Amino acid sequence: MSALPSAQDIAERRARLGLGPTPAVVAIPPRPQPFSPGVNDIWIGDAEAPLVIDLPKLLAGRLLVQGASGAGKSWTLRRLLEQSVDRVQQIVIDPEGEFREFAEAYEHLVLDAHLLDAAACGTAARRAREHRVSLLLNVSELDREAQMKAVASVLTALIDVSREHWNPCIVAIDEAHLFAPLGGTTEATAVRKAAIVAVTDLMSRGRKRGLCGVLATQHFARLSKSVVSEAQNLLVGLNTLDLDIRRAAETIGWDARRAFAEMPRLRPGQFIAVGPAMSASPAVARIGDVKTRHRGSTPGLGDARLHDPAAAARLIDLDALLEQSQADQAVRDERAFLPGLRAVRALLREPSFVPAALVWQALQPLAPDGAAVADIAVHLDLTEEAVAEAIALLDSYGAVEIRDGDEGRTVRIAQDMRS
Repeated sequence: MSALPSAQDIAERRARLGLGPTPAVVAIPPRPQPFSPGVNDIWIGDAEAPLVIDLPKLLAGRLLVQGASGAGKSWTLRRLLEQSVDRVQQIVIDPEGEFREFAEAYEHLVLDAHLLDAAACGTAARRAREHRVSLLLNVSELDREAQMKAVASVLTALIDVSREHWNPCIVAIDEAHLFAPLGGTTEATAVRKAAIVAVTDLMSRGRKRGLCGVLATQHFARLSKSVVSEAQNLLVGLNTLDLDIRRAAETIGWDARRAFAEMPRLRPGQFIAVGPAMSASPAVARIGDVKTRHRGSTPGLGDARLHDPAAAARLIDLDALLEQSQADQAVRDERAFLPGLRAVRALLREPSFVPAALVWQALQPLAPDGAAVADIAVHLDLTEEAVAEAIALLDSYGAVEIRDGDEGRTVRIAQDMRS
């Protein structure tokens, strides 16, 4: 093996070639770059701003994706899930119905939580874990409390599965602040507390069980601090609110001045990546394209004047809606009456109301005494049957007292109804 040329040899060669003396070398600090791809990596960046994720390190360290609305959080989740779909089991919790097309394209089982109760969702999640079935939990049709019940049940089932089923699994939760809000445990609802505990357990206890929480949220300030602290890998996108920028800067290790200068300038799809699975120091990367349609993207502009007013009214069936609304309003008006007024209205509609009013009028001068039913019938020129029905109606409202004796039935005004 020949020896390397000395500095003098290099200088002489440059002189013969007319290149002059060797220029001085100035050391330039290296720009932080994401790690180079390896055998266990997945590629989620694009060619201009590459980003690769070391999958084993991700599974061990969890991931939090944060950015304002429109930053590309759901897109990033979709890209990560698409790139890892053949490598690891996936459980996707979808509060907005944005991932159904992804699930159908990659043959994930779809659980529509509005068709199942929370316990059934948990049972399905446990069985999916046991059989390594990837699934999507769609909670978009539920109200917020029902969403929390379903998510808490699913996460608890995933964590509590027996040790023999502790296989690697990504648990992706979009809009995670809905299920683990900051300060939520101070509120009274047990459902909210259970959801927060379940998400926190996923991020803390999940690692030993093979569960990797991958959470997306709009605001650091809305997500439980105990959840944020468990995420060792971070993707921080566009931020415009002061509180979010400060929290993001603290989390990734930037000073506030740099954060306020750079974070509001990030474009959709650009993220600052840092963590053992991505980059040793914060590095800006851009998320690559996705294969399935992203339902969370902002709709494009188009022709908004497609129908004239008459055609629009027919399409919407406006006349039927107006008729139904009027009928609904009548029901609402009925229900708006105070209970006492509703009782009066019901009394007025009774067939025996008029005889009952006559009986009441006849009994008032006799109070506290009463009269025999037969005598009342003669006095009012009514049949005993009509008087009996009238008295039964008054008795149903607690207005009279009835006694049966040797001389027949007598009736008087009830004590609490006497003036």
